[in-house]
Amino acid sequence: MRRRTRKKAPAYKPPIPVSEPEVVEKEIMPFVLRHEEEIINYIRDKAIKETMKSLAPLLEKLEEAVKQQESAQVQAVTPDPPDTPVMNYEEQLKRLQEASTAKVKEKELKIMDRMNKLNARFGNIRP
Repeated sequence: MRRRTRKKAPAYKPPIPVSEPEVVEKEIMPFVLRHEEEIINYIRDKAIKETMKSLAPLLEKLEEAVKQQESAQVQAVTPDPPDTPVMNYEEQLKRLQEASTAKVKEKELKIMDRMNKLNARFGNIRP
């Protein structure tokens, strides 16, 4: 059998009293405030840069769309008989909304099917 040896507790060290705590706080507070402002500015700059990075492709696509629209307007001045019906913004928006709701319904059906399969599996597992 092994004997357990007890570890000695560390020697007691009395706390060192801080003289003039108000002076210390007065000296630190402007630094802390300046430091917080720098942190806020840094975070704001980083957020702006990251936002601009994520928006850059969208802005490029928007510029391309504007160029295409301008070229379409130039072509509209010399109208050719259009093969497809011209849709205005509201009609396009309605069609996009209908398409998105159809996609959402399809995904909901897939999720419901998966849930039913999982419930069936759980039903088979239970005693």
